[in-house]
Amino acid sequence: METLTIMVMSGVDDGTTMVLRSDTDGDFSEDAWLLTVGRKDTNDVCLRNDTFVSRFHGKLIRRSGGWWLEDKDSTNGSFVEDDDDFFADERVKGLIPIEPMQLFRLGRTWLRIQASD
Repeated sequence: METLTIMVMSGVDDGTTMVLRSDTDGDFSEDAWLLTVGRKDTNDVCLRNDTFVSRFHGKLIRRSGGWWLEDKDSTNGSFVEDDDDFFADERVKGLIPIEPMQLFRLGRTWLRIQASD
């Protein structure tokens, strides 16, 4: 069993911690763990208080020992923090790697994957 801890870094749910487990959340197979993200309650990571998050906004995928973020053609997009320019976040196109502690934004909500112990 694997676990994932996500911290909400902004918005109404600022400071909220979500702990997800591969045996109860998402779809887990030998080579990948897939978690859906969006505003609808049926998502594994539900951001219901951000109206800028689409009902089915994107996916977080664990494979090859790392996490990946995919935007599912959401209206307001998904973004990752640009270390080189604080004011210029990069819009997610396709599947991109996400490192622990790297900030990423869905709608108007900033999140991060917490570093594992």
